[in-house]
Amino acid sequence: MRYIVLLSGLLFNILTGFPQQSNTAQDSIATINIGYSIQFKSSVLNEERTIFIYLPDDYKKDQESFPVLYLFDAEINFKPVCGVVDILSRWKIIPGIIVIGLPNTDRMRDLTPTHDRQFDIGGGGDNFLKFLREELMPFIDQNYNTQPFRILEGHSISGMFTMYAFIADTSLFDAYIAVSPSMYWDEQIMLSKIEDFLKTNPQLKKQLYITLSNEPEFMLVKETIEVIKKEAPIGLIWEFRQDTTERHEIAPLRSTYEGLRFIFSK
Repeated sequence: MRYIVLLSGLLFNILTGFPQQSNTAQDSIATINIGYSIQFKSSVLNEERTIFIYLPDDYKKDQESFPVLYLFDAEINFKPVCGVVDILSRWKIIPGIIVIGLPNTDRMRDLTPTHDRQFDIGGGGDNFLKFLREELMPFIDQNYNTQPFRILEGHSISGMFTMYAFIADTSLFDAYIAVSPSMYWDEQIMLSKIEDFLKTNPQLKKQLYITLSNEPEFMLVKETIEVIKKEAPIGLIWEFRQDTTERHEIAPLRSTYEGLRFIFSK
């Protein structure tokens, strides 16, 4: 496996100083680091992937270890999620967390568990889980101070895939945040898969946080909740929240905040 570390991280610049100092503004430019990226060559996916990495402020190599949050759709959600993690950990509401962001190359290929016959797309989800299991997670655990506690977060299609990861391989993650999951996928196939999984795993011990915004077209999420209410093992710690004032597009911001508080309060 070959990988190349890129030091050109995710950066943004701000101007500092008072208005009367504007003539020397160039002298007061500072860089604020959010994280950085690496290029990771995957044999499983047969392509090179960009991976975003955020480390806690007090991270020091070979000292304290941290839980890890794996985040889908990182090209959109990495910066706001890292901001939520930073403020919650800064005030000791949650511990420091390493965030591993997964930007997309082909979202509908990688983050779908089956091939949707209606739209003739998708179905590479199991291969993407194999990439996480056999390549990326071992690399992260070998190169960073990680605790054996992993969280997975996804939104919309990747929220549905978060639900799939929940039932497909229980060895990968300990807790899940599924934001407005697209449960309509492939003629609602996930409903029966989740029900069968819960019925046959009475000893399951995981944490699951599901949210829904003001989006009537996603009402299959509520049908999913009814299945979980009926079949959830006693060891499954879970919660559902709907915010009818929130839009689908920005739901991950509040869902991350409340989901992490839920997970670490338990």
